[in-house]
Parts: sequence; C-alpha cells; structure tokens
Amino acid sequence: MGSKSFALDVSDIVVLFKNALLVAVAAFLTAIVNNIGQLDLGGYTPLVVPMVTVILDTIIKWTKDNTKNSPDPAPDGE
Repeated sequence: MGSKSFALDVSDIVVLFKNALLVAVAAFLTAIVNNIGQLDLGGYTPLVVPMVTVILDTIIKWTKDNTKNSPDPAPDGE
C-alpha cells in the first residue's frame, strides 16, 4: 500500500476487497464447521461428513497465501 495518508489508490482498494473476501469466506467456513457435527443425513452421514471436511480444508488452503519466499535459482554458470 503506497498511498499517502488519508488517501486510497487502486491497489489499496484491491487489497481491502481481497481482505473483505477472505473475512467473508472465514465467517462462512466457521458457520459450516460449527454445525457439521449436527448434520444428520441418515445413513449417508458417515459418507458426507468426511467429504465436506476435505472440501472445507481445501477451501481454507486455497484462500491462504501459501507462497514461500524462496531465493532466486542459482545461475547455470554459462
């Protein structure tokens, strides 16, 4: 965020919307995870709950920033 005090530029707005989206996803996932134990689908519950859990874990990992600060690759010496 490179804008001056009390001013926003386009990159600031993009970062704000990205954070707002992550907060909304986190709130949605929290609501689902808190109620997953009360899910009753009869005989299908033991099949559905693990699938929902894996899907939620995938969504959580997808929304996180998983990039690592890796050093530049060494030159080939050519």
